[in-house]
Amino acid sequence: MFGAAISIFYFFTDPTYQDTKALKLEGKSYVDALDNSKKLLAIRDQLRDKYNGIPQTQIDRLERMIPNNVDNVRLVLEIDRMAAKYGMSIKSIKLSKENVSKEKDLIGKNDKAYGTLGLEFSVDGPYHNFTSFVSDLEKNLRIVDIDGISFSSGSGEGVIQFGVRIRTYWLR
Repeated sequence: MFGAAISIFYFFTDPTYQDTKALKLEGKSYVDALDNSKKLLAIRDQLRDKYNGIPQTQIDRLERMIPNNVDNVRLVLEIDRMAAKYGMSIKSIKLSKENVSKEKDLIGKNDKAYGTLGLEFSVDGPYHNFTSFVSDLEKNLRIVDIDGISFSSGSGEGVIQFGVRIRTYWLR
């Protein structure tokens, strides 16, 4: 009887007990994962409530500052509207979509969250109108970097032809 009890313990009870311990550990890991998922859901709900608390006008301003797409037509129209305030119109428009502005020689994948768009154009007008136009360009909500400005004599007295090269950004 004693030998049978020992053999039952070693061949049945102990393996079953070890399996039960392993299942308890596995169950504990599932409970931990469930607790973590509940915490993540609570954080998600808090972030969603914060996002929903942002006024739509502010979201529209952010989308205008850094749009989700290139939208070069709207950019050109916006710049032309700014120039028209000072009696100037943009001419000789050249667009260049750049992957990464000064890092073209990098090897590997471009992991930047944004793309850049280069735009070159020219405007004719007096110097003080041009400086006011550039001031409006820098105060514009859309982020624009002026890469270069060139100038030459224009068609009339006091009229200067300005060449402007800018870079703007968009989310990928």
